[in-house]
Amino acid sequence: MRARDPDRAGVIDRDGVDIYYEVHGDGDTTLLMIPPSPITHSRIYKAQIPFLARNHRVVTFDGRGNGRSGRPTEKASHTRAENVADIVAVLDATATKSVVLVAHCHANWWAVEFADRYPERVDALIAIDPGVPYLGRSQQHWVDTAKTFDEVLDDPTGWELFNRHVIVNEHHRWVEFFFGAQLVERHSTKQYEDAVAWALESSGEVLVAAEEGIELHPPDREAFLSICQNLDIPVLVIHGSEDVCQAVERGRELAAVTNGEYLEIEGAGHLTLAREPVKVNRAIKEFIDRMVRAR
Repeated sequence: MRARDPDRAGVIDRDGVDIYYEVHGDGDTTLLMIPPSPITHSRIYKAQIPFLARNHRVVTFDGRGNGRSGRPTEKASHTRAENVADIVAVLDATATKSVVLVAHCHANWWAVEFADRYPERVDALIAIDPGVPYLGRSQQHWVDTAKTFDEVLDDPTGWELFNRHVIVNEHHRWVEFFFGAQLVERHSTKQYEDAVAWALESSGEVLVAAEEGIELHPPDREAFLSICQNLDIPVLVIHGSEDVCQAVERGRELAAVTNGEYLEIEGAGHLTLAREPVKVNRAIKEFIDRMVRAR
């Protein structure tokens, strides 16, 4: 059961990969909700869509690798360029000229690159628990597991489960650990069950390909900082203070380098949009209201 059904839905064939999209509501401002696929899909925004669609036009899509979209297993199919091209295709298919980009976790890297390449199509950026390179710091467990990602480990536990062989062969085990670690808030059973179920709609092979694909041909630090500094749009960063996936310093620095607004939600983990939907929804609405008044 859904709180709101889409007013329109469709599928785009993107060079042999299906991309499913939905349109909710109507209004002068369109928001594009970019999911951090393939670990999840557009349902990650289920607490935002009904609220925002009351006053705005909301476009969602399932990123490649999950939901009702295709599941390519080649890492070349999961590059940032491919994901940015998916955004372009969704906007074209929905006759959308410009949008407020809303992105969670690593989908913010795609959002930033899209805003850099197509500035005329972006009205603003709302970055939730952003996963972007170079800014702030990486959590130590990501630094450690990068060294052993390709190794065959003997009885891995904890963050060691972020390993190619574990993810492919014991996908369920990795997903359960990952979301259990992210949901630091008490009474998160429903959010945990949702996140695990959505992740299991994909596969370990797809997830590994996406992990490798996003890292292909990265810009250097100076180039990426220049991109962020030159974003001539309003920016709002929302970050949970106890985020285990993306260190809170990353969100603070993204807001600073883009001259954006920053909201830190005390005690919240990585899934702020699911665990603190009222605070997140109000922040988005107030930000857009200010943006529209200024415009």
